Amino acid sequence: MIDTLADQLAVVQQRYPESLLTPGSDGGQRLHVPSVTLPTGWSLSTTPVWFIVPPGYPSVRPDCFFADVGLQLASGAEPINSSIQPLDGLPLRWFSWHLSNWNSAHDGLVQYLRFVERRLSEAR
Repeated sequence: MIDTLADQLAVVQQRYPESLLTPGSDGGQRLHVPSVTLPTGWSLSTTPVWFIVPPGYPSVRPDCFFADVGLQLASGAEPINSSIQPLDGLPLRWFSWHLSNWNSAHDGLVQYLRFVERRLSEAR
């Protein structure tokens, strides 16, 4: 794994240059990726994505993620395992999706972002 959050952010920014880490009210950080491209089947063609980098990271892995509050399936249905919830006061679409394998010696922000991209690669 890359040692510091700043180093990990730099790797994320190679693919998503405008990504930012900001402090959260819980002592953790927020990774914000402004524009992730979505496939057909979603109500939007792109969405911003946020996830919480928890206190204790990387021993404590990220869990769940957030997207645009208006993100739905193209049919107008709600995506499975999602609801509208606030993150730091901003209403967003929360996805209750949990990464099953995490190795704090090897995994980092890029691996978790790939997990988020895999979930969004299927409109369901």
